[in-house]
Amino acid sequence: MKWITKFFDGVYFFFMTSCKLAFIAMVIITSFVVFNRFIIKNSLVWGEPIVLMCMVYMSLVSAALAIRKDSHIRMTVIDFIASKKVIAVMNSFAHIFIFFFGLFMVVYGWRFSMLAGRNIITGVGIKSMWLYLTAPFAGVAICLMEIERAINFFDRRRRGVTLHTTTIVDEAEEMVEDAAKQLDGRGEI
Repeated sequence: MKWITKFFDGVYFFFMTSCKLAFIAMVIITSFVVFNRFIIKNSLVWGEPIVLMCMVYMSLVSAALAIRKDSHIRMTVIDFIASKKVIAVMNSFAHIFIFFFGLFMVVYGWRFSMLAGRNIITGVGIKSMWLYLTAPFAGVAICLMEIERAINFFDRRRRGVTLHTTTIVDEAEEMVEDAAKQLDGRGEI
């Protein structure tokens, strides 16, 4: 199991580093374009398309990286109504759908990228394919992060380890109990 963790740590490091490099490139190129536009009075036509490409790469791949730690923003209204078992099943289905969405991004993103290879990005002179290759690149990241989550899930299941499964309702009840204890300690109830 350790080699699997090291492998996925390496995968995460690769994708995280690519996001960091895209962000650094965005900041440097944007600063250079602004400097040229307002100080030197010479607008660079290639700056905006390159910054756009970096932004798209960074945003799609970083969304895939959030899967590893389950840190996506989501609506949890159902948590007030549903039982823990229903929520667990819904989470399982969500991860299955996320994995298949990643596969969809790889297959159809690749096809679309090859179609876009006929066009040229204005101002840069490179094929549009390079911009649209972000979809299969991010799809690979999504699939790998979901595979890691599945491996960890089955490993925990094999060892009999369960994760903390507190729902929002449980947390709210705990907060009410804590508040009541604090008020009771001051003699105000």
